[in-house]
Amino acid sequence: QQQQQQQQAMHNSQVLQSQAGQSNQGNSNSGSSGNNVAQRPVKPDMMNGSQEADEEDLVIVGSTGTFSSDLPHARAHCVNRPFRSTKERVGKEEGGNNESFCPNCFCYVCDVKASDCKGWLKVGHCHAHDKDPYWRALREFTRAEMLSNSPLLQALGCDEAAQVEAQRWCVNGLLAFHRYRDGDPGQGDSINHSFQHVTDVASSAMKAIVGHLSGPKGPRTTLAVLDGITSAIVINTWRPGAAQDTKHKWCKGTYAAYKAIIEQLEKYWVLAIVHTSTRSVPPQALAVMANRLKRLSKLAAKEVAGGTPQISHVPLTHAVSACERGWTHPVVVAILEGQCTDLVQREAPTLQRARLHVLERAQRWKEAYHYAIFHGHVAKSLAYMARAGRHGDVLPMVFRQSALACGGKCVPVCAELASCNQSDTAIRLSMYCAFGDYERDCPPDQLVQNRMPYVQWLLEHLIGQLSQQEWQQRNSSASNNGGGGVIEPARRDAEEWARQVSEDLVTHLSQPLSEAPLGSMYSAATYTVERAAALCAVAMPVLALNCAKLFYRLGDFCGAASVVLVSGNRNQEALLWALQELTPKVGMQPFASALKQIQIENLEPGAQLQVAAAYLQSSDVSTAIKMAVSACSIGAPEAQELPYAQFENTRNYRPCHVQSFIDAAEKCGDTNSALQLAELQMWWEPSWSHLQALQTLSSPQKFSLRQQQLQSLALNDSRFKPEVRFEVLVREGLHPRAATMLSSVANEDMNVAVHAAKNGLEALGPDVIKQPNGIFDAIWPWLEQLVTNGEAVDPVMELLCQTHSSKILPLYEQHVETWFKHCQQNVVTTQTKTTMRLWLIRARRMFYAAGQGDQWERRFSDLTNTLRRKSALSAVWQDLIAPDGKSIDPNEQSANQQLQQQGGTLSLPQTPLPQTPLPQTPGVP
Repeated sequence: QQQQQQQQAMHNSQVLQSQAGQSNQGNSNSGSSGNNVAQRPVKPDMMNGSQEADEEDLVIVGSTGTFSSDLPHARAHCVNRPFRSTKERVGKEEGGNNESFCPNCFCYVCDVKASDCKGWLKVGHCHAHDKDPYWRALREFTRAEMLSNSPLLQALGCDEAAQVEAQRWCVNGLLAFHRYRDGDPGQGDSINHSFQHVTDVASSAMKAIVGHLSGPKGPRTTLAVLDGITSAIVINTWRPGAAQDTKHKWCKGTYAAYKAIIEQLEKYWVLAIVHTSTRSVPPQALAVMANRLKRLSKLAAKEVAGGTPQISHVPLTHAVSACERGWTHPVVVAILEGQCTDLVQREAPTLQRARLHVLERAQRWKEAYHYAIFHGHVAKSLAYMARAGRHGDVLPMVFRQSALACGGKCVPVCAELASCNQSDTAIRLSMYCAFGDYERDCPPDQLVQNRMPYVQWLLEHLIGQLSQQEWQQRNSSASNNGGGGVIEPARRDAEEWARQVSEDLVTHLSQPLSEAPLGSMYSAATYTVERAAALCAVAMPVLALNCAKLFYRLGDFCGAASVVLVSGNRNQEALLWALQELTPKVGMQPFASALKQIQIENLEPGAQLQVAAAYLQSSDVSTAIKMAVSACSIGAPEAQELPYAQFENTRNYRPCHVQSFIDAAEKCGDTNSALQLAELQMWWEPSWSHLQALQTLSSPQKFSLRQQQLQSLALNDSRFKPEVRFEVLVREGLHPRAATMLSSVANEDMNVAVHAAKNGLEALGPDVIKQPNGIFDAIWPWLEQLVTNGEAVDPVMELLCQTHSSKILPLYEQHVETWFKHCQQNVVTTQTKTTMRLWLIRARRMFYAAGQGDQWERRFSDLTNTLRRKSALSAVWQDLIAPDGKSIDPNEQSANQQLQQQGGTLSLPQTPLPQTPLPQTPGVP
């Protein structure tokens, strides 16, 4: 065989010399030379630098003169069979330009003679050439033994379909890197090298992996796809190419993107390996997989080593651990049985999440409990404990380790216990977590934030247990002076119980809750609700107001009144809230005794007005007016001096809204009190609306004087409310002064200025805003500048869209278009996604505020069709697109947001057991 190879090499040398002589002769005759280099494709063993390849093969490195078809050449370079570049990926059986070949044509992909190529027509190798990145990627795949002959696919016993899919994703990954290095045409003659090609392919591959993982194809296809895409990633580099001139523009953040892809792929490797069983993947295959991952890990480590930020561990080592420590490994078995005490054997967090996910899906609650408790997931282990039927062990564990209750960690455990028909245990657990004596050093605000999730779950659960008859009974009692009938005895008994158990809450809650006292007229469910209200007021007074508000939002006004009444005069804030909010529902009688214990004259003026408002709502008009005049007169000029007071002078202002008292005084004929209240209101809180209240009560001369004094305050008093100053200046026609005032306020606090503009414009109304050469033209330059600084100005622009949409909408569209082009031309970073999403939401708000929602939906559809192909933006579009394909209204608030705005807490998760999620597709920078 060696003699035949030597003879063939000698023959090739003679042919080369003959052709070179002919070429030189041709050059001397024609006086011209060509630089078309006909090269025989290099064999894989030659790429590896083997000495045998250098000795046995003839490599043509160049030629001059006329190309000869007698030399080996790629099909695209054949002079006898003209080649036509095409995007076709399959050859035609009947033949054509590219399908035909001469005896010396070689396949560009396989590096064998065209006559020996097995994919010449079937997979279109006849169309392959070096100018197309796809064929270059396929050539790279075919020539690299590591890619085209993966030992893992053979060990897994993958069928042809799985092998083809693995090859497809590997080639797609290689193609993405070729496109990254080749670049895309930019402005002028520049070339943009975007790493987005790579991140898009990686993200699409991960979506396919999730589909296979939860689909019928099972773990083998998942592992095959992972092997293909990971191999393509790790053998390439994120580093910019050699071309570093100004013409080539390489995107930034490629290291972070590359690192994120590797980290995310490792999570899927771990999850796929953990999902396998010995039946689907034999132990021998796991050993081959571990060796394969070790090789891939070395390649990946070279690329991510030394970068910023540094990777937390060697890439893919967690996946190697998953292979080496399968479910039958002695250490893993010991952990699942609760027999392992050596904490050194704890597994990596990625592996922990994967194992818990599998155990949850298999409903192996006992093993999940042992695994979670061994790795320190104590709060999650409580839910597993409940699922495993060990309900009696939950409370003692929380009592011993009260830190488990911090931050709402046990809310899912309460829900899990309730779903297992352990309602009493769930109620006692939530009572301890909500009102227990732990977190003693926690600040009050933080304490409220930590405890209210338990209070919310407890009240929702207890109220949900009330029957229809019990609920109607509580509502009728609420309308009957806040708790007459059966509610008042239940409230007294619940308060007595709460004062007893609050002294030693752990001891009392260790036993089942007692039933209602013998002979009582109320039900056990009603008694439990009242006990929760009383325990909150007695054991945790800092939660009393929030608890009362929560009862109120849930529609249980009796429960809200119970919290306030048990708190008594110790919590004046809760009492004042009840006077304002609960009085219309339950009347004044329930709070009469509490009011007698409070010296109203010692309260702040605002609190006195709240008490007066409660009397007004209970139809005690004379008492209400008397208290309102008394409250407003504190610190003001005497009644006889008030008409002559210097209203234009600077003073300490305070909120004073007494229009309801003024109307009530006018209605009952007490014009003197009405005028006095109107003057006091104007003194403490001057405004244009309060000025109008004086118009019907005072003489024209007095009204004109107050109007002049109000204008003087707006011009000169910087302590005056900016929104009121703005409104007054606009109504007086001083538009430039109003704009200058806003700009001056913005220099000190931008949010205050924007808030003043919004409130002032709302008070002015559209008729004033749309006047030509008016306030809009005066403040437009200032608003236009604020738009680029953030979304704080959007409420103002939203308001103005009703009258000036022709100027506002193009401004927002311009910013959307700018980021649209940026996403097309650059890699999509996390900051890019955030900014793009923000501008889409802001623009949508403006279009809908202007009544042009249909126009926005058409615009949004165009953006979606163009940019949704970028996988890195999929999270943005997933958030913004409704099931019907339209954009989601950003102004529609969820129940959680509404509850949070009303001073409540976040709602609870729908699923009682905390699910361990699948890894997400990469948010790749």
